[in-house]
Amino acid sequence: MRRAEALLVTMISAPALAQLPPAVSLDEVLRIVENSPRIVVSQREADAARAERVAAGALLNPSLSVGRSRPSGGERTLFDANALNQAQVELPIPIFGQRAARVRAAELQVGRAESQLRLTLSETKRQAALEFVRLLTAQEQLAARRAALAEVERIRGLVAGRMDSGMASRYDLARAEVETALAGLGVQRAEGEAAEHAAALAALADAPGWRPTASGSLQSLQAANQPVDADAALERNPTLRVARDDAALAEARIDVARRERLPVPSVALGRSWTSGPFGAANFVGISSEIPILDSKRALEDKAQAEAAAARAGERAARASLRAEYQRHLETLRLRRAALIRFEKDVFERQGAFLEMAESAYRLGRGTLFELLDARRTQLEAATARLELIGAIVESQFELRALAGEL
Repeated sequence: MRRAEALLVTMISAPALAQLPPAVSLDEVLRIVENSPRIVVSQREADAARAERVAAGALLNPSLSVGRSRPSGGERTLFDANALNQAQVELPIPIFGQRAARVRAAELQVGRAESQLRLTLSETKRQAALEFVRLLTAQEQLAARRAALAEVERIRGLVAGRMDSGMASRYDLARAEVETALAGLGVQRAEGEAAEHAAALAALADAPGWRPTASGSLQSLQAANQPVDADAALERNPTLRVARDDAALAEARIDVARRERLPVPSVALGRSWTSGPFGAANFVGISSEIPILDSKRALEDKAQAEAAAARAGERAARASLRAEYQRHLETLRLRRAALIRFEKDVFERQGAFLEMAESAYRLGRGTLFELLDARRTQLEAATARLELIGAIVESQFELRALAGEL
């Protein structure tokens, strides 16, 4: 039964997976995740808000009452006929602006739902961009570790040849074989990390069986331009936009609550007629609630408290986003400076170190330990450089997300 269910799921998901490319660029990833389930949920919530706007603008329905009275005994004191028929139509008329206030609040609710949709889209793209960068970093680190494994295997062959000629010991060969095994383990770990980030991208795209590879390079994703000022950038921030819409909606609900305290009068039109003998009379009247026992003040107080909380939430969101933007800006500056220093002081020298260590080992002036240490240092320098570049690109995408540019 379970195998049948698994086969059914595979058959259903196969057409969707066939449409997704095995290798994707950053732009393709951002376009693919636009149809993720979380964005679909926000779209449906926006549709519900639009339906509520239509409902808020609807006019109140009239009420119809129809009745018939017949004498049941005693003197005919109510009417002198065989039967009395009555029909009445009553129409509520919100003359104090209740309908207009509800429509305005519903329109602001639609705007808030659309802002929430943009926020969800931006957050989803931010997560997809970060996972893409991490996948690309893992892939380039995997390539560096595979190159290191090939280098260790070459060194092992060099040691084996020297041992055959009596210039190396069995310990040197065993040490080279252990280093080869460790390098192979490093490759396996890098493959697992790349698979983990590929699965995270697949989850964002709602394609569980998709395992994409990232195309491009970390170097090409580095932006040379400097981020703009925090206040100017945050004006387009979707989180802040939602907070502003919340405050505006809360203010509109105060007006709704204030107008809902006023009664809604109803105009009634009716007619009464008798049979046996026939007689008729028309009726016109107005009815209205008298708000003396319940003034509905609590609803207005609640709306004012919610509006005050929304205004405070907007200020808090602005302060938090400004601090977060400044933090990422400072982190980006420090990471760029660290990369420049690292490339100048460490990375550019590693190739020469490895060449000198291998030349010394071939001439018998250096040990195998020094050669393997130089190779290991070169790998650590390469992976550390990739981590720095990946962290720089992540900071850039964090700043772009905060500025509402994703």
